[in-house]
Amino acid sequence: MIPALLNVALRVGIWMLLTQDPRTLNVLIGVGVALLLPLHRDRAVPLRDLAGAVGAVLVAVPQAFHQAVLLLTRRRREGYGLVPGSGRRSDLLMFLEVFTITLTPFSICLGMDRAGRHYQVHTLTPERVP
Repeated sequence: MIPALLNVALRVGIWMLLTQDPRTLNVLIGVGVALLLPLHRDRAVPLRDLAGAVGAVLVAVPQAFHQAVLLLTRRRREGYGLVPGSGRRSDLLMFLEVFTITLTPFSICLGMDRAGRHYQVHTLTPERVP
């Protein structure tokens, strides 16, 4: 029951951020829309996995700013590689892993390999100076 209420509260919060209208009618419309949208039922994500994924996102944010500066100041060449994933099929964990990969300017997630254990990633690496 509590996860469903948190889900509805998150939806109403997003509605309020999108509309920027705090009037009562708009809030009621937001609650109505949040209640009408279907709730996604997924198996529970272990707290350890969720904390690890959120921690990786928090570490990636300052790295992204640093790498953006490097991207503007140094030449790069393209490459492709594989980044290991959690191997779990939770939508939330997959979203956080892809978000962590794509957050940095030097990489973007292209998809998963056929086995579903690694993400295919396009990367930019520094050019070597001769």
